[in-house]
Amino acid sequence: MNFQKTFFVCLFSFACATLSAQYNTMHEWYIGPTAGVTMSNINLMPKVVDKLYYNGRTAGFSTRYISENHYGFQAEVNYFEAGWKEDLYGLKKASEYTYARSLNFIEVPFLLHAYGGSKATRIFLNVGPKISYLYSDSEEVIDQTEKNNLMQHGLKIDHPFQYGLLGGVGMELHLKRSVLGLEGRYCYMLSNLFNDAVDVNNFSSSNMQMMSLNLYYYFQLKK
Repeated sequence: MNFQKTFFVCLFSFACATLSAQYNTMHEWYIGPTAGVTMSNINLMPKVVDKLYYNGRTAGFSTRYISENHYGFQAEVNYFEAGWKEDLYGLKKASEYTYARSLNFIEVPFLLHAYGGSKATRIFLNVGPKISYLYSDSEEVIDQTEKNNLMQHGLKIDHPFQYGLLGGVGMELHLKRSVLGLEGRYCYMLSNLFNDAVDVNNFSSSNMQMMSLNLYYYFQLKK
């Protein structure tokens, strides 16, 4: 967890340093759809089994407001598929998982948007919190043996409302009245899925890590 904290502190410090040097007022509004692919996993402590990344999809709608030269704010509403797979026998092959849990979230990120580059091409950084709601989940048990009867199997999600910190970097092309962009994101959830307690019947930690690669197309409303 120290690595994740350092990562986001560095991102936030970079964004603040960029903002402090800007004084030219701008007014740009953008809206548009986004879609992409996801990878996710869960941190379960104590560790009871090796895990594999779960692959899914994401799609949503974004609004961005540029208020000053080189920075602005962005809000989104997204559908996000997350989860994890388990590797009971340590084969380390994505196709040889023994258990999988799928988690379907509606998420709302609130992001600080900082950018640099030319008029036509921009490199950017997005950083900020996000909140999520788990509206459905499902399980797939491949290995039906007694050895695969683990504590988290069939365990109810105790905390469907989740929150975490998100950071993303990417590049976008500014066309006449629209924007085409590609962004890679990493999110570290600060909340646990299951009740946490230091005993043999509970996990002390059960938070998610999520990554995504997103393609988006925005329309500029006002300049």
